[in-house]
Amino acid sequence: MAVKIGRFAKVTLNLDGLGEHTIAEIGSYTLSGFTVDPIEITAFGDEAKDFIPGMGDPGTMEVAGNYDPDDAEGQTALENACDLGTELTAGMIKFWLDASTYLTPKSGGCIIITKCKAIGMDKSGVGTISFSGKLSGASLEQIYV
Repeated sequence: MAVKIGRFAKVTLNLDGLGEHTIAEIGSYTLSGFTVDPIEITAFGDEAKDFIPGMGDPGTMEVAGNYDPDDAEGQTALENACDLGTELTAGMIKFWLDASTYLTPKSGGCIIITKCKAIGMDKSGVGTISFSGKLSGASLEQIYV
C-alpha cells in the first residue's frame, strides 16, 4: 500500500509571473473535494425517494500555519489576492502532495480566496494564520512533474 507523508507537502503561489514561491510556515491544507447535489425526482406511488445527479460543486480549500508577516511572496501575496478579488487559475496556486505531484485548478476553474488575515495569538505559542477559498468553475486536477 502506498501512502503520502504530509511532511513533503507544501503550497506554492505564482501570482507575479516571475516564478513559484512557497508560502512560508504553512503546516496544513485541506481540500474538501468535489461533490454533486442530488435532485429529488420522487413521484406519487414511489416507495422510496429517487434522485438524479445535479450541479457539481468543486469544493473549498483551507490553508493554515504559523504567521509570518515578512513572507511577501507567500502569506502577504495570498492576502492581497483576497483583498483584490484575484481569481487563482491553473498554475497560480499549487497544493503539493510531494516533490513530483501537485493539485491545481483545472482549465476554466479558479480559486477565490474568501478568508484571509485570520490571525491567532497565544501566550504559550507562536502566532497562527489561516486562509480559506472557494473553487469555482472546475475542480482540481492532479499533475505529475
